Amino acid sequence: MENLQDYIKRHSRNKVKSLSFIDYFNQLLNEKNLDASEVYNRVNMSRQMYSAIISGKVAPSLNNAVKLAIGLKCTNDECKLLLKKLGYTLASSSKFSLIIRYCLENKIYDYFKINELLDENGCEELK
Repeated sequence: MENLQDYIKRHSRNKVKSLSFIDYFNQLLNEKNLDASEVYNRVNMSRQMYSAIISGKVAPSLNNAVKLAIGLKCTNDECKLLLKKLGYTLASSSKFSLIIRYCLENKIYDYFKINELLDENGCEELK
């Protein structure tokens, strides 16, 4: 059996997986060459809420974390990792989650279109 220190070392080698939510978010923001205002405006998030989340003053809800992933135009895998860093997941057992995953996989990043799809399928919209 592998000892604890080796286990930690092995899992810490992947730099992306070992980043915090905020660090990974900022990495994606830089990789995608986006401005913060583009991200929060794209998903109808206030600058104050965005600042509180990014400064670490507020832990984002699943709703806000999904909105940030959409604002970043994340792939499904990027979104999964971003959410995982907060302890969230887009489970196949949830229609809301499946719709969000469908949108990410099909590059549907229009906040209003996503909310329309959620509403049409009896799900609560992104707020």
